[in-house]
Formats: sequence, structure tokens, C-alpha cells
Amino acid sequence: MTDKPRVAYCHECKRPLIEVDFYGERLKGCPTCNIWWTLSASKKRLSEEDIRALHLMMQQPDRGN
Repeated sequence: MTDKPRVAYCHECKRPLIEVDFYGERLKGCPTCNIWWTLSASKKRLSEEDIRALHLMMQQPDRGN
């Protein structure tokens, strides 16, 4: 029997957290609330420009890349 991976949710908006590569740094967080954590558990926020770019990427259909 295999265990399903647990999905973590944002404490603010209750949406699933995502993991992104932010200029070589792995971040896990909420693109809606703009709350992110590094692997060392440091909390940060992305710039408005980076958040807009992330939202645009999330809206693009998967092109198999």
C-alpha cells in the first residue's frame, strides 16, 4: 500500500501551497497571499513583478516542457 503525499494548505486562504524554483532557491508557499518559505524555514515575500509573472505562468497551458 502506498501513502499519498500530503498537500499543505495556506493558513490564510486555504489554497494548496506550491513549490517553485526562485532563481535557484527552492521556495514553498502561497502565490495568492505571497507568503513563501525557504528550505531553512526563513519566511519571505516576492516582489509584485515576480508574483505577476508567477500568476501568468500558472495560467499558461502545459506545453509539455
